[in-house]
Amino acid sequence: MNAADWRALVEAYLDGRLSAEAFMRRFTQAWSELDGRAPRAIADLQGVVEAFETDVGNRVEEGQANDDEMRRAAQKALGELRDDEEARGSPQPHTFDRARAREDMRRFSFQVGGCAGMGCIIAAAWVALCLLQIVFVSDYVQHALHLSAWPSAFIGFFLAFVPIVGNLLAFLDAVDLRGWPIWAAAVVFFAAPAVTMFTGWSRWRRYR
Repeated sequence: MNAADWRALVEAYLDGRLSAEAFMRRFTQAWSELDGRAPRAIADLQGVVEAFETDVGNRVEEGQANDDEMRRAAQKALGELRDDEEARGSPQPHTFDRARAREDMRRFSFQVGGCAGMGCIIAAAWVALCLLQIVFVSDYVQHALHLSAWPSAFIGFFLAFVPIVGNLLAFLDAVDLRGWPIWAAAVVFFAAPAVTMFTGWSRWRRYR
């Protein structure tokens, strides 16, 4: 076991995922199988764990042994292990925390579901605005240049995606040729595209 594995074991005890007796057994087993030198914090903790093991053996008939001293020693050892890991950049533990993994998976599923649902609505609105803008720009080109439908649609398709230019041409077509109120044309061809792009960018930044 490396320092990170020892830290994970101590954290499991302090977080309540291991009882005092279970921690004692796992610690004692890991100590007996130790190959090499243990971190100083673990070496200091070993003596306290050994004393708790003795206390447990003496209290079989008297009730549960008090693990307050071992808990304090474990908290001290955990602090030292974390300080050492921050200083040395030690590797992450190999132990698998099922409870934490389930919580992370639930959080990930919620975020992805929310992002996908709103993302579809934003994408549909953006596509609808693009198609509407292409139609209006093509119509404006046809009337302004007196072209037939196909050349106007070809030119209008590319002009519709030019920032500001496409919005302005669609706005002029809506107001001058189709009789839209100015405020309605401004909302559809200026405000709505800006809102959909900003909303999509914000959600991408949040969930990336």
